[in-house]
Amino acid sequence: MAVFAARHGMSSKASGSMRARAGLTLLALVATAGHAAADSSDPAFTRSESFLGAHPDLDWRYHGIENYKSGHYAWALIDFHRAARFADKTSQAIMAQMYWNGDGVTADRVIAYVWADLAAERGYPDFIATREKFWSQLSDGERQAAIQAGPRLFSEYGDAVAKKREENELRRALIGVTGSHTTHVGASMSSKRLVNGRWIDSDGASYWGEKYWTPEKYWRWQDRVWTQPPEGKVEVGPIQTPPGH
Repeated sequence: MAVFAARHGMSSKASGSMRARAGLTLLALVATAGHAAADSSDPAFTRSESFLGAHPDLDWRYHGIENYKSGHYAWALIDFHRAARFADKTSQAIMAQMYWNGDGVTADRVIAYVWADLAAERGYPDFIATREKFWSQLSDGERQAAIQAGPRLFSEYGDAVAKKREENELRRALIGVTGSHTTHVGASMSSKRLVNGRWIDSDGASYWGEKYWTPEKYWRWQDRVWTQPPEGKVEVGPIQTPPGH
């Protein structure tokens, strides 16, 4: 049984049911990750420079996506590593596929599995499916190596430590606006510059809404895309290497 299943007490029946799901292709995963934190219906300001500057998990993920789409796989991997330090499970899932395929890095099935295990930490079904698919293809020796390698990566990138980094950034941004440790902000309109250079207007009440800045609600907002994936946005199939790579 996979490391995650054993660590969290998942029954063999539950783990086995996940094996029936198909893992996401890397290209489909990158496409889905290119939306806002939850889905494309989220306000445009969630893609603004100021918002991303206070949400390094999303900021580095988007940098990684752009580099990946441009074929700069090694740079993309660095960006996803940075996002992963701030508890971005999507970036961890992408890295798992990149290490498995050898995109921008020497292929390493053991490390790929550990990243897949990290990505599945919150129980997202598609990420669990990918992790179990990887596990089923590892040799006995690779499985033992993965079990040995897991604790080191979890100590740096697991939610127990990585979420705290992100939450510190959220609190720092709020303190910078209010000048105190309160979370009250005004509702006045302001202009936000998007990463594509376009400017939009947004009101403070929406921009500073609790789901974007209060840790517990922020993580629920983040979880929405993978616990209730929108129909038509994700393709499933065998693990694939990008065409021409």
